[in-house]
Amino acid sequence: MLKYNHIVVEGNIGAGKTTLANFIAEEFKTSLLLEEFEENDFLKEFYNNKDFILHAEVQFILDRSRQLFQFHNKTHLQIVTDYIPSKSLIFSKMNLTNPDFELVEKLVQSLFKTLPRPDIMIYLERPVSILKENILKRGRVYESGISIDYLQKVEDAYTNFLKQEHDFPVLLINADEINLSDPKKLKHQLKKMLNTSYEARVKKISLNKLV
Repeated sequence: MLKYNHIVVEGNIGAGKTTLANFIAEEFKTSLLLEEFEENDFLKEFYNNKDFILHAEVQFILDRSRQLFQFHNKTHLQIVTDYIPSKSLIFSKMNLTNPDFELVEKLVQSLFKTLPRPDIMIYLERPVSILKENILKRGRVYESGISIDYLQKVEDAYTNFLKQEHDFPVLLINADEINLSDPKKLKHQLKKMLNTSYEARVKKISLNKLV
């Protein structure tokens, strides 16, 4: 068992969120909740036509709301997920006009206000050039046009989000230190990290120093 019962893994597009969330769930036998972005046809349209951004964000909010309520209606001892529900506000703030953002903000506050909050967030840091390489490697056709400039814009939006006050700790991790080829060592590092008490603020953690 880990100290934190509700763990969120976050980061930019292509940072490795799902991979790490899967590893934690497998190694520590937690329940796993993964984002269902493949169902959002408006997202695929958005990458080709920016006029679809409001459609994409509203669809994300509705899909996440359904998924989260179904998930949390079941009993879970510990949870790891590869997204935080409020990420809709991060992307909406970045992409939408003020009136459209206000609409999305009201929708998020209405639908997500009763959902459980995370106990801790792991935020994966990677250079945008590596993010672009990872996106191309996974071969999703609709993502192929994502530019480094857009990835930097997303990173800046996350940076602003992390500067806000949170009621849970946020651990910044250099994703290059996550060595999946040595699962025993990685499990030991994560166990040590996730069994440590942290204040509700942003803290940079080096996995390589957790020996």
